[in-house]
Amino acid sequence: NTVYLRQTPFVQYAASIARSYSVYTDTFVSVVERIGQLNGRTGIKGRGSLYRWGPNHAADTIVTRWKRDSDNKIVVMEGKPIIEFVAILRSDSNEWAIPGGRVKPNERVFDAIKREFSEEALAKLSCSSTEQQSISLMLTEHFNLGITVYKGYVDDPRNTDNAWIETIAVNYHDSTGSSFSQFPLKAGELADSAGVQWIAIDHNIDLYANHEWILEKVCFHRDAFNPIKEKKVKRKDTSNDLWVTVG
Repeated sequence: NTVYLRQTPFVQYAASIARSYSVYTDTFVSVVERIGQLNGRTGIKGRGSLYRWGPNHAADTIVTRWKRDSDNKIVVMEGKPIIEFVAILRSDSNEWAIPGGRVKPNERVFDAIKREFSEEALAKLSCSSTEQQSISLMLTEHFNLGITVYKGYVDDPRNTDNAWIETIAVNYHDSTGSSFSQFPLKAGELADSAGVQWIAIDHNIDLYANHEWILEKVCFHRDAFNPIKEKKVKRKDTSNDLWVTVG
């Protein structure tokens, strides 16, 4: 029988201690190996490709705007506006994703949010020093009214029983089309981003990890049309595998 230690005081205490250490001692590694990750086992032992044992903290930046037609009017579906978000195409999995990445040791979450977005969606790493300074000023000006839509465990393919990703996902919304919509999007190849563009939230997009679920939360907080709530099933057609919506 499987015994879940997730809610026991010992597991909660061990997790809180683990989060406070940048580098685990052998004792803390042993604790993490014994209890496994708190959100269920993956069947994979060790640290895998992640930087740390236990929780690896990350930050995801969800930049959104209303979808507009050729007359600049907000597009509405079922009485609610449709949201578009800045998506990057991951070079490792060829899936669309929310810009984001790990929070470095001693780095503030807000700084990690700006850094990851600038590297992946604005190609800051390949810009000149003057362009980098301009991007930093632009982000500081606009990244000040975000909403935290999720904070916790991420169902990431890199997770193991002993190392996993936890994120804070913050949404910054351009309601008028005059701020984030003007950003010069450019894929940050040095940050493993193969492409970047505005994409309308849709249940047929192949999204990385549990980013689809996070985007659902954005739709809820912004009172926007939520197409992700529709269930998907895979069926065999005469020529292709098709994703279809079932009611």
